[in-house]
This record gives sequence, C-alpha cells and structure tokens, in this order.
Amino acid sequence: MKHLAFWLLFFMVMTSLRAQEASLAYFVSKAKENTPVLFENNNLQKIGEIQHSIIIAQNKAFQINATSEVLVAPYFDNNGRFIDITTTPSPRAYGYDVGITNGGLYSAQLNVTKNLFNQMMVDNLLFQNKVQKNTLALSAEDIEHNLVKNITDAYIMAYQLQLQSDFTEEILIDLENRLKVVELLVKRAILMESDYLLLQLEVESKQLELQQIRNNLKTAISQLYNLSGTPVAETDSLSVPELMTANTPVTNFYERKFENDSLQVEADQQVFENQYRPQLSLYGNTGLNAVELTNIDHRIGMSAGVRLTVPIYDGKQRKYNAQQSKLKNESLEFYRENAEIQLGNNVKSIDRQMTALEENMGLIEEQLGKQRNVLEIYKGKLVQGQVSIVDYLNVIQTYKLNVQTKLQMQTNRWLLQSQYNFINW
Repeated sequence: MKHLAFWLLFFMVMTSLRAQEASLAYFVSKAKENTPVLFENNNLQKIGEIQHSIIIAQNKAFQINATSEVLVAPYFDNNGRFIDITTTPSPRAYGYDVGITNGGLYSAQLNVTKNLFNQMMVDNLLFQNKVQKNTLALSAEDIEHNLVKNITDAYIMAYQLQLQSDFTEEILIDLENRLKVVELLVKRAILMESDYLLLQLEVESKQLELQQIRNNLKTAISQLYNLSGTPVAETDSLSVPELMTANTPVTNFYERKFENDSLQVEADQQVFENQYRPQLSLYGNTGLNAVELTNIDHRIGMSAGVRLTVPIYDGKQRKYNAQQSKLKNESLEFYRENAEIQLGNNVKSIDRQMTALEENMGLIEEQLGKQRNVLEIYKGKLVQGQVSIVDYLNVIQTYKLNVQTKLQMQTNRWLLQSQYNFINW
C-alpha cells in the first residue's frame, strides 16, 4: 500500500507539472527569449561595438607590417652569354633598362605608418557606427513589439475558443440533464418519444460541436507554443488575457525612428566627405634594401617621411552627394508627417470602436439576463410537460447565439485593446 501511495502521489505531481494553466505573459516572455531574429539582432549590435574598436585601430593606431622582395632582371645574349645577371650589360643585350632595375632588388623591411591629425575623420566614422547601432536597437524594439502583438492576438483567439468550449460544455451538461428528465416523462406518457429523440439528437450535435471546438483550441495553443519557440506542453487552460492600456509615450517610436534615419543620412554624408579632407601620414621603414648582391650586408638602413594628400577635383561628386542627402531628408520628413496623421486617426478610430463595443456589451448583458430567466421558466415547464422540446431548444438556441455574440464582442474588445497598444507607442 505504501508503494501504491507513493506512485500515485508521483503520478499526480508529474501530471500537475505537465498540465497547467498558461498565461499571455508566459508566451510573450518565451518568445522574447527564443526568437532567432532577436538573437541575431543582439549579435549584430555586439558586432557594432567591436566595429568601434576596429575604426580606432584602423585610423589612430600605428600600422606595422613586414615586406620582403627579391627581384631579378636578367639579360639575354650578353657578351656571348645566353642569360646573365649584371649591372653593366652590353648595348646589344636584351633586357630591362639598367637604369630602371639596376639588375635586381633585394629587400626585407619593417614598415610603420601613422595617420596624423585625422580626429575629425575618426569622429565621423564613429558617429556613423553609433547611428547604425541605434538603428539595430530600434529594429530589435520594432521586432519585439510586432512579436508581442502577434502572440497577443493569437492568445486572444485561443482564449475565445476556450470560452466557447466552456459555454458549450455547460449547455451540453444541461441538455444531458434535461434528456434524463424527458426520458422519465416519456415513460409516463407525458411527452412523446419523438421529443426524446429530438433532444437526443441535439445532445449528440452538441457533443460533436464541443469536440471540434476542443480540437481547434488544442491547435491554437500549439500555435502559441510555436510562436514562442517553446516545445508544446500539456496545458489545462489559458488564463484571462491581461491587457493594460498603453500610456501615450513622450516620444513615439515613429518619431525616434525618423530621427535616427535622418542622423543616418547625415552620418553617411559626413563619412563621404572624409575623402575631401587633407590627409597627413607619417611613415618609416628599416631593414635591408639593395639592388645588387655585392656588399649586401652593408645595405641595412632606415628611411622616414611625411606624406600629404590634398583632394583637388572629383567631377562635382561632393555636390551631387549633398543633393542626394537633401532629397532623402525631404522624403523622411514627408513620411514622418504622414505617420503622425495616421497615428492620430487610428487612435481616435479605436477609441470610438471601443466605446461603442462597451455600450453594446452592456445591452447584450441585459438581454442575456432576461433570457436566463426565460430559460429557467422553460426548464420548469419542460419538467411538467407544459412546453414542447422544439420550443425549449429554440430558447436555448437564441440564448446560445446571444452568448456567442457577447463572446465575440469581448474578443473584439481585447483585439482593439491590443491594436491600440500596438500603434500608440
């Protein structure tokens, strides 16, 4: 008995772990953790942080590299020799001009270069990288916002199926109880057998309807797990969707996005103009540099210099690029103004729809209260055989349709709240 009790307790605990109530917050949280696009975006932002260090290294640090070169420039048919390496070839020999090659090149050097007075250029590159990182952050915020909206809407639709399942099950239980009563009344010859068969058909119809709703509910819950990137778990029920009205932000997302897009145009323009700034660089090298093997061990030395590059003319590319940037900013400003108008119109529209829904829900609730009273009266008369089964089923059908209308109104209310939160940010 002790072992049986242990295994029974174990089974109950495991069942409770597998089958439990799930909430909207759970699916949203899991989706934020498991969505590949958000994970990739996070890595791209880290890459942007690394790019900051790369820009500093490329433009501020000393660049050091080693070079090695051996060049041989032989002569052919030189003083009777088919091939000869010399710095004094015969005028009739074939080969490169000795003034160019001096017979060859033997080099092994360590080279150092350093850009000078280029802080403005570096600042422009860092500013561009900062704007790009902010673009990724805004993109992640937008992806997450859309993800929450999609899961919220899917959760609301699944919860509606759960409400339909609960209501249909309630109707079915009541019909099954009525069926037992009608069976007794038929045996007492108060009601006809056709009344019993008619009610039995209605019970069977409700059983099929309930089974279909439950199947749809399981599919909808599986879709929620799929959207959140979580393995499907046994779920008893869904909790009521908790939707709070989003507060109007100080700065809307579209404003922050258009502001960042404008900064991106500005940053790209500044980086483009880096090439028109005078560039001063210091360079030096040390090592072996010789044009002939003779006395090569004494050809070890060093050299240093300063290189100045001043752009002069590029076919007016700078002017054309500035014109493109101006047009891009004009387009962004036009989009921003349009987005502001659309947001205002959509918020007002949703407010009106929500107000109308709440009024209608109040009216339908009053009507349902009256129909419940009528239904109870019909139940009492059915027991006494004073009403027909057809009339009783008609009352139930009318009550059912109004309940479904109320459920749809409540669902629409949640969906409107979700849409309000989605656009008003």
